[in-house]
Amino acid sequence: MPLTHEQLLLYKSDFKQLCEELGIRYIERQNDPLVEKELQEAIEFWIKNTAAHRDQFKWYTTWEIVLKSENVAVGGIGFSGAPGKNLTSMVGYGLDMRYHRMGIATEALAAIIKWGFENGLSKIVADTPINHIASHKVLLKNRFTESSRDESIIHWQLDK
Repeated sequence: MPLTHEQLLLYKSDFKQLCEELGIRYIERQNDPLVEKELQEAIEFWIKNTAAHRDQFKWYTTWEIVLKSENVAVGGIGFSGAPGKNLTSMVGYGLDMRYHRMGIATEALAAIIKWGFENGLSKIVADTPINHIASHKVLLKNRFTESSRDESIIHWQLDK
């Protein structure tokens, strides 16, 4: 469920109200403290870029991952922007810690990969901390391959 600019403003200021607007049950998120700073930076990125690219907001927002069996948003996934001349975009995702190891991130990534390739991408890239093994597994299950690494980050790619 991709969030519009206006929904992102609610996401930042009143997540409970956003859930009500989306027709999903509210639960207080339990995010990994190690990625909380990155999430706050991402929210600002989404707000700024969905305002600037309203006609292409789906490329610049978070797509809420909704667990249908509980009617609750359990995380988010999205791209870093619309495909440029190289037809590439970066994907990122995160889940409430209570919903790890359930295959949800793997399924959400497969869905957004399909959407991205159907909407103009030729390559999708991702970066993960070198010690974030669970995220590596999610990428590998979706056919990503390691393209390079440094002392702290593994760079991944998936070609159409």
